[in-house]
Amino acid sequence: MIAEKVRAMAAKHHVLAEKEFSVVELDKGYSNRYLRIDLTSKEITIHPVSQQMKDLWVGGKGFDLWLMFKEINPSTKWDSSENPICFSSGPLGGTTSFPGSGKTLLTSISPLTNIPIDSNVGGYFGPYLKFSGFDALVVTGKCEEESVIVIDAVNGSIRIESAPEEDVDSHVIAEDLTFMYADDTTDMRNVAVVSSGSAAKHCRIGLLNFSFWDWRRGVARLKQAGRGGIGMIFMDKNLKAIVAKNKDITPAWRVEESKVEHLVRPKAINEQTSPQAMIAIDNIIHKWKDDKEYVIEMMQDIQDEFKFISKTAIERISHYTKRSKAYLYHIATFYKAFSLEEKGQISIQVCMGTTCHVKGASRILERMEQLLGIKSGETTIDKRYSLDAVACLGACSIAPVIKIDDQVIGNVQVKDIGNLLKQEDVEPDFD
Repeated sequence: MIAEKVRAMAAKHHVLAEKEFSVVELDKGYSNRYLRIDLTSKEITIHPVSQQMKDLWVGGKGFDLWLMFKEINPSTKWDSSENPICFSSGPLGGTTSFPGSGKTLLTSISPLTNIPIDSNVGGYFGPYLKFSGFDALVVTGKCEEESVIVIDAVNGSIRIESAPEEDVDSHVIAEDLTFMYADDTTDMRNVAVVSSGSAAKHCRIGLLNFSFWDWRRGVARLKQAGRGGIGMIFMDKNLKAIVAKNKDITPAWRVEESKVEHLVRPKAINEQTSPQAMIAIDNIIHKWKDDKEYVIEMMQDIQDEFKFISKTAIERISHYTKRSKAYLYHIATFYKAFSLEEKGQISIQVCMGTTCHVKGASRILERMEQLLGIKSGETTIDKRYSLDAVACLGACSIAPVIKIDDQVIGNVQVKDIGNLLKQEDVEPDFD
C-alpha cells in the first residue's frame, strides 16, 4: 500500500533543473567545493572553497556563516528572496556512528529577529553532503511551485523536482521520500531528508527536521533544528524537502541494547493479508472518519477485534490518516493495552506496581506462570491465554490485583490462583 502511494507521488514529479556531478575524494576532511542552488533562476552551480574560508573556519564549521554574508545585503529580511539557508557539514562532516553525531550547521536571517541566526542538528544529512563531495550547501531564491531538491551521490545528479502530492507533515514526507529514493530496504539507511511541517508556514519558531533511517524499527526518525524559526524560511521558499542519497559507504549505526527493550519488542511483526481482515480494518478506520486525532480509538477497536495490531493495520491507519508509521508504532508500544503480537483469546494481567509488589505480586506472577506453563509476555500454544506483568492496573486500594479480560480482581492471594483460573476454564497442571 505504501509502495503504491509512493509510486503515485513519484509519477507526479517532473524535473525543473538538473546538474550532473562527480563525487570527489576528501582531502584532510575537505572536498574544497560547495554547492549553490538558486530556486528562482533554477541554477545549480558548484564553487570552490577558498583557503581563507578554511583558515577562518577550521573543519568547515563556519562555512554556512561565511556563505550567508556573501548572499545577503543590508536590506535583506527573513522572507526576502535572497535570504539563503546555508548548510555546512561541520568539522570533517561529523560521523555516522550514531545519528546524533552527524552534525549539520545552518545559518539564515531569522523571522523572529530579522538578524542572522545559526542552528545545528544531528542526523546524517551533514555527513551525506560531505560524502557527496560538498563542504557546504547554499539554497536561495523561491520556488514557483512546491518542489524538492535531490542530491544523488549514487547517480551523480542534483535535481530540483516539482512535488505536488507530498504531505507536509515532516514525519510522513520523511518516510515517503525515503521509500521513493531508496533502491531497496537496506538502502533506506543511505537516504536523509530535510523537511518542515505545514505549521511552520504560520509559526515563526517553525522547526527544520532532519531524518535518519532507524533500521531496527523500520521507520524514518527525526532530529530537529529549532533555533530562530528556520523551518518558516524553508516553507517560505515553497520547498517541501531536500533529499540526500548517499553512496553505500555508511556502516549501520548501533547503540547498546536497552535493558528494557525486550518488554516492548515483538517477537514477530504480523501481517493480515486476507481481504476480510483488511475490510474490517478499513471499516474501523472509516468509522472514525479517517481523522488523525482518533488514531488511538482506531487502534483500540482493532485491538478489540483482532487481539493485536498488525503491521497491515499500522500501514492502513497511516495511509488514511496521514499519521506517520513511527508515530503509530510509538503509540502501539507505549500503551500496555496494545500488542503488536497476536494475543490469546483470554488476557491475564498481573499488576507489578509498588503497592502490589510489596503485597506479594511477584509470587502471584510466579504461580500464574507455573499453572499456565508460560512466562510473562507469552501466549499459550493454543492461542487461548496470554499472560503479562503490567506496571499498574489503577486499583492500589485492593492490591495485589490481577485482571482477567475486563474483570479486575483484588486482594488476590497465591492460594487463590488455582480457583481463579478454574473459573476461567483454564485447565492447569496442579501436580
